[in-house]
Amino acid sequence: MEQFSKEDFMSLEISYEKTVEELGLQQTKRDQIIALYLSILGFVIPSIINLNVPRIAKGLGFFVIYLIGILFCRIVIRYRIYKEVYWIACRVISQLYNIRSEARNKETVQTLFYRTLKKNSPSVVIKNKKGRISVWKSFKKQLSSAEMTLFNILLLFTSFIGGISVAYMFRAGYLATTIASALITALILFTYFKLNRLYVTSLLDQYKCVDSGDTKDLSIPFNKAWMLHCYVDDDEFNPEKEPSEE
Repeated sequence: MEQFSKEDFMSLEISYEKTVEELGLQQTKRDQIIALYLSILGFVIPSIINLNVPRIAKGLGFFVIYLIGILFCRIVIRYRIYKEVYWIACRVISQLYNIRSEARNKETVQTLFYRTLKKNSPSVVIKNKKGRISVWKSFKKQLSSAEMTLFNILLLFTSFIGGISVAYMFRAGYLATTIASALITALILFTYFKLNRLYVTSLLDQYKCVDSGDTKDLSIPFNKAWMLHCYVDDDEFNPEKEPSEE
């Protein structure tokens, strides 16, 4: 039985450690973004309320905070996607310990990556009775996760700040109050469901290759897994080929 070299083992060990480090970094950045936004709310909102300026100016101030919240939500989605990819990469590197260094090429690594995605797919991708991917069912599946809970904390604050901005832009009066209430409700619901849909569809995109088997779809998550790129060459991907093992 051929032995693995010490350098080969250390290379995989370092890759694994770096991947775990990046995995934790995505969580840290996410937490920092959420904490930063809550800090902005805590410091800026009282200042806006106490400003001696017209209501519309205060409304615009809240609207700017709302836009910042949307930007932060999109950043958190990006961190979530990279965390998913890095977690898959960790599992792939663990499997590479059982494969000879000369057998590690693009085809082998991508095949392992594809199969790991396929194995994990049921925990993310939920289909309807017709066998089609259901964004709504996938959303409900993710709703109970800690990742989605933290995202929704940020999203709910952002949505309500958007509602407050609309409320400040309307003067008192029955008609104005009715219109404002409708706009506030519409903006809150639109923001909440639109960004949650973006969260889920962005996550589903990483698993698109499981159904299609297309290299273009596989490249969506694989291109983000930079820690695996040092093990690949220009061989073509074939999801049905068995990796070479000892």
